[in-house]
Amino acid sequence: MSRVNITPRFVLDYVVGRYHGQVEVVTKDIGATIGTEILNENGGRICAYRPGTRYPDRAQEVAEEHLRAALELALDGLDDPARIHREVAARLRDVVAGEQKWTPGEEDSW
Repeated sequence: MSRVNITPRFVLDYVVGRYHGQVEVVTKDIGATIGTEILNENGGRICAYRPGTRYPDRAQEVAEEHLRAALELALDGLDDPARIHREVAARLRDVVAGEQKWTPGEEDSW
């Protein structure tokens, strides 16, 4: 029998003027906390961190708060709305800089 592995995923959609995008939030129980990874629309990692909670739904709420803060920063002084995806990714990294870093695969494999 094959091993079955299920990974919970949560998608956050955003709209900025006429541009829209989404990020995917992947959470994993890594012991005493939840590991959170935020991916871009192509599945590339934007950032990964430990939000300091044991609950996946709270980790998703924290990711939503981070995205909201990143969007506010990205819109402040954005001269080219077509760059919104790259700008949001960069600002998300800035916003989560204060969180405890996490490298998926460090403790175990995904």
